[in-house]
This record gives sequence, structure tokens and C-alpha cells, in this order.
Amino acid sequence: MIGRSALPAAILALARSGATQRAWEAFLAAGFDAAEDDFELLTLKGRLLKDRAKQAAGVERVALFGQAGVAYERAATLRPDSYPLINAAAMALFAGDRIRAELLASKVQQLIESGKDKGETPYWGEATRAEALLLLGRNDDAKSSLRKAMSLAPQAWEDHAATLGQFSTILAATGADASWLDALRPPPALHFTGILGIAAADSVAHGAIDAAIRALSPGFGYGALAAGADIIAAEALLVHGAELHVVLPSEPAEFRAASVDPFGHNWALRFDALLDDAQSITICGQGEPTSTAGVTLAEYHAMGLTIEKAAQLQTKAIALRMEPAERVSPGDLWAGSGRPMHRVDVQVSSSVSASPLPEGQLLFDIAIDGAAPRSFASLDLAVRALREAGDVVMALDSRIGQRSRIAALSAAARPGVVVASRDAGLALLSAGMADRVEALGEIATNDGPLEVCLATLRAAGR
Repeated sequence: MIGRSALPAAILALARSGATQRAWEAFLAAGFDAAEDDFELLTLKGRLLKDRAKQAAGVERVALFGQAGVAYERAATLRPDSYPLINAAAMALFAGDRIRAELLASKVQQLIESGKDKGETPYWGEATRAEALLLLGRNDDAKSSLRKAMSLAPQAWEDHAATLGQFSTILAATGADASWLDALRPPPALHFTGILGIAAADSVAHGAIDAAIRALSPGFGYGALAAGADIIAAEALLVHGAELHVVLPSEPAEFRAASVDPFGHNWALRFDALLDDAQSITICGQGEPTSTAGVTLAEYHAMGLTIEKAAQLQTKAIALRMEPAERVSPGDLWAGSGRPMHRVDVQVSSSVSASPLPEGQLLFDIAIDGAAPRSFASLDLAVRALREAGDVVMALDSRIGQRSRIAALSAAARPGVVVASRDAGLALLSAGMADRVEALGEIATNDGPLEVCLATLRAAGR
């Protein structure tokens, strides 16, 4: 059980994970909304109201920004600190009071110039100065200041993303051009997948894939490590300084035996080396053997992680497809998403072939308002049934094999949103079927802890 003194940190962690509504509910349940003389609680209140405002529309959006500004201003009276003051200035602008926004931004400038406030880090000190300049309409000075801030912490991508998101909202509110921010965004997130059957010594394929990754310059790559294009791409990502995040449909030894070892010892050694160098390794499939269905689930998961990372960092999500030009992978969710895709024409060059993977079966389970669970062979059919149900309690899971977890998910469900397993939530993101997917935490099942999220379904046809 979390003690009351630790609750603000736990609530902030929820907010940072994207679980906006859950964080606000926890804040209210703890009675923190009544605090008027606690700096930390007032700034947290401002943060939560700001996050809620960003998800609202119309009159409610303006009102929430106004309430966030009141909380931040109150905090600023308790301590000479630029953090609540610059946020109060931005909230005033978003609530429609530009004069007050400029007044508060001027106070931020005065505080920084007095030397009494240096910011949490050198980056945040200069980024705060840049935001104040932007709110004062000094856009050219703001550009120079923001570039300086980023030069002070060139790989603080999450900090950069927070600033870029705030700048984008300010520029939109003032009707100013925001295209100059694109050059300052973090490197893209990349989902990669391609063919097997490339010879380990095929210099043409290696060169083409390496050139594509060098040109795309991703900072993060997500995909599997099957012998061939996958492994070549993963090695190129590391060579060019990107983080490698491996997503497999089965345990590494099982996947290696099915999709790497049959193609030769060279590929197996490279597979092992990449696992050692990976930033993260995610295993999908609930302990099932490698199958075609498992590969599909893992690709959904990897695509969702790519999209999620890009959203977190205010950057682009790109797909890299490495296959013969005449063959386009059927059922590729990315192809219809409108997101950028880059193709590399590579050909099978090895006479070695592996036994076909077992088909397996990927199922999507749903539960609606206490009714008996239903299973579907496609995500599209499952989501259609959820949309037709309306504003009721709903749950969604994806699985390979016989073990269903939908009952446990149903117990955590609430009206208006879908409680989904992490796999299913990322599949919704990859298919463009959800507006938001927020981390909820873990729940207990008979097979151990299950990571779950809240998903807001996108209306059909959007």
C-alpha cells in the first residue's frame, strides 16, 4: 500500500505514463485538490489539469486551462520558481488571455535575469527562457534560445519532446508558423521487417539496407531478429548509433531454433550478439512456440511500440520494409495508416530454407458489460463489436493458444473506455483504431501479472 507521503510521486508517475484520468482520480481521492499552501501539490494539480485540458475540447478545454493556470500561479506565490510561473503564463494564453500571458512571461524573464532561478538543469533553465520569449512574441529570439538549450543536452530527447509539444501548442494558439520546430525534433522511431533467405555474404543486400538506415537516421528501431533482412537492419541500426529494441514472438532460444539456426551458424552468432546489444527485449505469445500467428502478434506489438515512442518524443514513426519490389506483404497495417514507409528491394539469395512455421491462431477476445466473452479471428471484427456496444464496460485481449485472460481484464474495466492487454493496446495503435492508449499498470491472472492499458477507440471511418 502506498503511504500518503509517497502518493504525489505515484500520481505524477501515472501522469507521465499517459494515464491522465487515473492520475486525476487518484489526486482527488487523496484530498489533494483542497491544498492551497503546498507548492508540490499545487504544481501537480496544475500539471494534471493541463493534461486533462489537452484531451478536452471547446469550453471545457478553455476552462481546464484556466484552472491549471490558477493552480500554477498560486504555487508561484509560495516560492520564487520559474517552473510554475512559465506554466501559468502558457495556461493564460491557452485560456484566451494573451495580455496576462505576456505579463507572466515578463515576470519569468525578470526572475531568470535576477539570477535567483537557474532552472532544474541547464537545459530547463534555457528552455524556460525560450518559452518566455515565445510568449512575448519574440519568436526569433525564442528560436535561438531553444537551439542553445538543446545544445546543452543534445540527447535529452524526452525533455526536448516536452518543450516541442509546448512550443507547438503556443504557436498554434498565436497562429504562428511552427514548421521550424521540425528541424529540432528527435530522430525518428523505426519499425523494421523483411525477408529471410538472404545469404550471409550478400554484399548487395547488406549495402542497400545499410544505406536506407543511414538515410533515414532513426534513433530507435523496433523489430524481430530473423535470419536475413531483420538481422542486417538491426546491425545497421547499432552501427549508426540507434537504440535497438527487439520484439520476438517466442522465447529467444525457441525463436532462434525456428527462424535463425536453419539458415547457418553465421546468422546464429549474429543473433546472439544483437541480443546482447539490444536496449530491450520483449517476448510476445505467452510462452507459445514460434508460429505465423505469433509473428503477426509480435509485428503488431513492435509497430505499436514504434508509434508510441514517436508520440512520446514528438517525432516521426517510419516503417522500413525489406523485400522484393514485386512483393508487398499482405495485411501490413502500416501501409494503410498514412505514416511514412520506406522500401528496400532485396532478393532471396540463399538456397537454404527452413521448414514452414506452424500457422497457429491469433485470437482477439472481448467482453462487453458482463456478457459472455467472444473471440474473433481479426482485430477489425473485434473492434467493430466493441464500437457497436457503445458507452459500456468493455475489455479486449489478444492471445495465441488456449489460455484466455479476458475475465481478469473485465474485472478492471470501466465504462467509456476499453481495458486492454498491452499486446492488444499496441495492436490498436498499430492499426490506427485508438486515439489514445494509456498505461494502467498490472493485474493478477492465473498466469502471472498482466500489463494492461486504457484505450479510447477511434470512431469508425476516421
